[in-house]
Amino acid sequence: MRSVAGGKLRYEAFGPFSFRPANPTLHKEALKEFWSERPDELAGAVGVYVWTYKKGGARVPWNVGLTSKQGFKRRFEQKGVSFRDFVYENPDADIDVFLLALRSAKGSFKKPTRSKKLPGNDWLETVLIGAAISVNPSLRNSSKSKYLRNAVVDGYLNDKKENRSPAARSFNEIFHPRPRKRK
Repeated sequence: MRSVAGGKLRYEAFGPFSFRPANPTLHKEALKEFWSERPDELAGAVGVYVWTYKKGGARVPWNVGLTSKQGFKRRFEQKGVSFRDFVYENPDADIDVFLLALRSAKGSFKKPTRSKKLPGNDWLETVLIGAAISVNPSLRNSSKSKYLRNAVVDGYLNDKKENRSPAARSFNEIFHPRPRKRK
């Protein structure tokens, strides 16, 4: 069995950072204040971000995205319409964002690249979209979610629990183990 290599592709988590403009139409002004409280290196870094809101005391993801050709700061400026729409639909939402910044082999933040995509960012975004949809089927993301929303995998994805065969129930236990009594 292969062990986890660890360290070859490293994302450092930052947050949760609260983000709530007093007025949703003032997204750019709120972003200026938001980034003034963060290190410039983080604002210019690339990676993956997860927007969340609190519901019943738990954080629920509502948008997952990546940035490879520009830093977090520039990418967030482009998300104004999506953000404003979410705030109008959820006026009392307590919004946070997590930043998963990609680190270089030497430990510095990876900077944007114009020449190529960063396959690690694409992979991580896809993994997190899958995890987020399982928590919040109303996730805003539409890219990379077609199969996650439409495919049915008995015992794992989008199936009906009451219709599961014995094999599907057994398969489900691999990914959704139940706590067992200690012996």
